[in-house]
Amino acid sequence: MNKLQIEERIATLYLALQYCSEKKKTFTAGERICINQERFQWMHILDNEAATPRPVSPIIENKLKEVSKLAFQHNFKPYYGDPFKEEILLNA
Repeated sequence: MNKLQIEERIATLYLALQYCSEKKKTFTAGERICINQERFQWMHILDNEAATPRPVSPIIENKLKEVSKLAFQHNFKPYYGDPFKEEILLNA
């Protein structure tokens, strides 16, 4: 994945977690941990390209796709902004 794709994936993971927190509980605590692990591993890869991705399981990936569809359909905007995106803007 290139840098833009990684940043988009990080944003998608964050949005899904926020949707789950604010609108509809979809993920178990363990699934949320897995999502956060993938998210932070992608952040690590942005600093160290030799690092290995840590993708979520296919079951969690399917849930992520469903939550992303719901968030898009309802034009969901999280209460809290994505801190990763804010960090990018500050460093630009």
